[in-house]
Amino acid sequence: MNPADRQRRLLDIGRKVVETSGADETEILLSESREFLTRFSRNRIHQNVGTEEVWAVVRLVKGKRLGIATASSLAPKTLETAVASALAIAAASEADKAWPGLPKPRPVKAVEAYDAETARASADARADFAAEIIAAARKKQAEAAGIVQTAESSLVIVSSAGVAVASSRTHAEANTVVTRGDGSGYIEGLGTCLSALNGRRIGQRAALTASISRNPQPLEAGRYDVVLEPAAVGEWLQYLAYVALSGKDFDEGTSPLSGRLGEKVTGEQVTIWDNALDRRTLPQAFDYEGMPKKRLSLIRRGVAEAVGTNHYRARRLKKRFSTGSALPASSSAECLPLHLFMKGGTSSARQLVGEMKRGLLITRFHYTNILDPMKTVLTGMTRDGTFLVEDGRIVHPVRNLRYTENVLEALGRIDGMSRKLTLVPGPCVVPTVRIKGVQFTGTTEF
Repeated sequence: MNPADRQRRLLDIGRKVVETSGADETEILLSESREFLTRFSRNRIHQNVGTEEVWAVVRLVKGKRLGIATASSLAPKTLETAVASALAIAAASEADKAWPGLPKPRPVKAVEAYDAETARASADARADFAAEIIAAARKKQAEAAGIVQTAESSLVIVSSAGVAVASSRTHAEANTVVTRGDGSGYIEGLGTCLSALNGRRIGQRAALTASISRNPQPLEAGRYDVVLEPAAVGEWLQYLAYVALSGKDFDEGTSPLSGRLGEKVTGEQVTIWDNALDRRTLPQAFDYEGMPKKRLSLIRRGVAEAVGTNHYRARRLKKRFSTGSALPASSSAECLPLHLFMKGGTSSARQLVGEMKRGLLITRFHYTNILDPMKTVLTGMTRDGTFLVEDGRIVHPVRNLRYTENVLEALGRIDGMSRKLTLVPGPCVVPTVRIKGVQFTGTTEF
């Protein structure tokens, strides 16, 4: 079924649920997706899987009492059961006197997020892509493991307030960890089109990192200047959004930015925004209440300017409209900016390393955890290529280190950023950055 027909079918289903729910207000989210995944390890493809998923979230209101239920089928009986469950939950809930009603429809700008070739991509096409990664690894006498994924999905929001919006999009992603002895390298690529990704380049870069990261040397814990590659920057940005940029947390006083809009919260070189309409990310036309996405300035030159809100939090914060940051009604987080950008600088990644007197080049982080959300303190490990740099040159690889750092403070110590911005999972579009004095609190034997 083509995307337009699928959207029409989902809209028809949504309208029927809204018309027959028996609630004072009704909203339904309907989603259908198809996802295909090719896995490889030790330079061999070992799995091809495909899944089809449908999902519905029903939000009903009876006298300012809210009920939310989900379903994993779009069959009429299943949706009727979900409506009955939501009504029962509403009847058993306390009235929310602050409930502003469901948002009324607003114009939604169309975005280009669907690629027919990616939606039709075969197992052979994904295997050919994986083969390019594997061939690059073999040239370095290394082994590659990873995934090649393609997907398509359609999303519809219909409500009794008059919202009726639909969109379809595709997704392509590939990542690999290449190992050579005790060295490893990691590279990823993602976008809306599989044809825009380059398997050979992904494999070559990961294999090169694996080759030069062999025989890592111990390095004592302490403070080091660092150059963070985009995967590491994107991970910090995602966690920062989660702990600091939610309108729900801001409203409840549990965000480090609560009461601080208009204040300087980090270095003035830091500018972060959300923009799901930008083609450099994975575009999305509307949020999970059907409200239009737009560019939202979050931190500008170190000053906190906004947080992401849904309709409920926007009205509590005395705003007429949400920022288009609503999550599905079933999510306890409620609202979050999901398409993050960070402004870059004027350097190249090579220059950032070349200008560093002594420090570390870090490929990415993993096992990241939140230690203190009000202080944006995170902890985690380096992974898949950590290198000591002296006088602008990579001296040797080092064993992985644990960091413990206040992210807002650390970003305030940025002293260089790349011109080039890279899309990484999140999705986040970020530069390579150089930061002074990041705190490393532990060492490893690997």
